[in-house]
Amino acid sequence: MITPPKPFTNPLSLSLLMGIPFVVLFVIARNLPVEPCEFLHEETYNEEGELDYCGADETGFVDLSIRKWPMKIDFRPIGSLEMNEECKFEFKIEKADGSPLTSQDVALSHTQKIHLLAVDKTLNDYHHIHPVADSLFDGVWHFSLTPKLAGKYSVFLDFIPQKSPRRVLISSSFEVVGKSQSPLKREECLVFSKENIDFKLIKIPAEPGQNQIQLRLLARDKKGHDITLHPVMGAFAHMVAFDKNVNGFAHLHPLNEDLGNVKKTTFQGPLTFGFSPPGEGVYRLWAQVRTDIEEEVFIPFDLAIGS
Repeated sequence: MITPPKPFTNPLSLSLLMGIPFVVLFVIARNLPVEPCEFLHEETYNEEGELDYCGADETGFVDLSIRKWPMKIDFRPIGSLEMNEECKFEFKIEKADGSPLTSQDVALSHTQKIHLLAVDKTLNDYHHIHPVADSLFDGVWHFSLTPKLAGKYSVFLDFIPQKSPRRVLISSSFEVVGKSQSPLKREECLVFSKENIDFKLIKIPAEPGQNQIQLRLLARDKKGHDITLHPVMGAFAHMVAFDKNVNGFAHLHPLNEDLGNVKKTTFQGPLTFGFSPPGEGVYRLWAQVRTDIEEEVFIPFDLAIGS
């Protein structure tokens, strides 16, 4: 009597087969472009109980002319783009599966869904904006800004998907009507004064064999006293670094404070940032703080790396 072959229903074999798709998905996810924080975003909860990621460990510069994420953006202005006039925009982001990115798909990161950074090619006009999801059309986002200069503006979107606490970065651009200025050759300048406040950035060289330098931000009044800082998006300061070609950026946060401590309402004293520059050159840094004098202040610095 011939014994018929056993059907391929062995429980162990079925378990192995069922596990293959999950292994493949895991490998794909692990190989997506990811910043130094990887899965190390600190998880905190806001007063509404919503999960809010922060990234104090993010110190690296991301060159978006080289690194790409598997998402597409359809970015368009609404109306003409004129200097010193409010300009409105809308955009859609298409995920890898072709579906639109909705507000439900995006986790909170520093109290916001999407951080949009816009800067002109001279690096003199910088905006940090938080687009709002359309209340009627899923996948449509809106924002507005008032450009101070003519010419090309680079736009960078920074967000974290709900399904994976990995940072996603997408770039686009727009053109403001008028004759644009040519970028100037920059030299290091680490001091800036505004509204009777003196801001200073102290550069601390990297340790031997390391690439990360430290940047210490001081904010003092004319008598030399530390001014009081208030939280901006869950931190007492934010800092963004651009290269001269505006190929990408680094989005930095203070290292010496608990970014998720909602009980801490004010801060006085130096704030230290880590920054890992990709190479030599002069980087334009924009610090963002909130003081007693102004709701928010943007402070420019020029940081020279190398000879």
